[in-house]
Amino acid sequence: MTDPTARRSSRLPRRGGLILAGLFSLLCPGLGHIRARAWPLGAALVAVWTLATIVLFGITALWSPTPPVVTAWLALLAIVILFWIGAALDAMRRARSSAMRPRPPWWRSAWAAALIVVPLQAGLDSALPFGWRSFSIPSASMNPGLVVGDVFLSDVRRDRPFPARGDIVMFRPKASSDTIYVKRVVALPGDTVAMAGGSLVLNGQPVPEEADGTVTVGGDDQPAHAFVERLPGKAGYRIARLDGAAGGRDLPPRTIPPGAVFVLGDNRDNSLDSRHDRVGLVHAEDLVATGGTFTWSPVKGRLLTALR
Repeated sequence: MTDPTARRSSRLPRRGGLILAGLFSLLCPGLGHIRARAWPLGAALVAVWTLATIVLFGITALWSPTPPVVTAWLALLAIVILFWIGAALDAMRRARSSAMRPRPPWWRSAWAAALIVVPLQAGLDSALPFGWRSFSIPSASMNPGLVVGDVFLSDVRRDRPFPARGDIVMFRPKASSDTIYVKRVVALPGDTVAMAGGSLVLNGQPVPEEADGTVTVGGDDQPAHAFVERLPGKAGYRIARLDGAAGGRDLPPRTIPPGAVFVLGDNRDNSLDSRHDRVGLVHAEDLVATGGTFTWSPVKGRLLTALR
């Protein structure tokens, strides 16, 4: 007669092997298969995972996060995640019968493979820095262009292009280097910029603007007048101005020096930007990121579209 206790104890190593195979696969696909004594398949999966890591990081290093690139990258990421989960499940399935296979030599064990693969993955992560960064909007200073809750991927590569007029940039002001601000570039080195009655004046010419109804800005849904502002050679973007708010509206002409830009918030009467001494001009070394693509937004229709 079979002892039930002995039967339960015989299952414990097998169950433990299943868990270890799954954990190894989550650490790196292929390690679980090596644990399940399917060494050739495990080695192949480790190679595929390493190649996928290089491709994912390489895309962010070579291209800026435009909507087509981000869409393709997210699709590839989804495939990689499914591959990761599938590899873990398959490794656990194979681990059920691994006890019937001969034990491999120590140099073909999962532990030995992990000692090689884990440092390799860590080295890849440090050698191939991620060229994009995710940002979210916590305030209304960029309403209506950006709203609270918007999330987007932006270009943080060291060799990214210098921003152009109309670009949205992320930067650290010198007076508060622990905080990252999000504003719009309206003037480049050599430009002369001024503000008159709340309107932007660039190189002595008023920047065209067209009335575009009303919008609500701020946490209390304060109504404001909306305008479409059109910088030279650029598509228009919406800005907001409050009735009767004159503070900080006028600004005498100022020429932008080399390596700096002048930035404004789209919510013109509720934005701490280059009009204020606390922020001032933004220099190239203080720029963190430029442009980007929405990955989440409370505004319908913005998903996987470019910041503008």
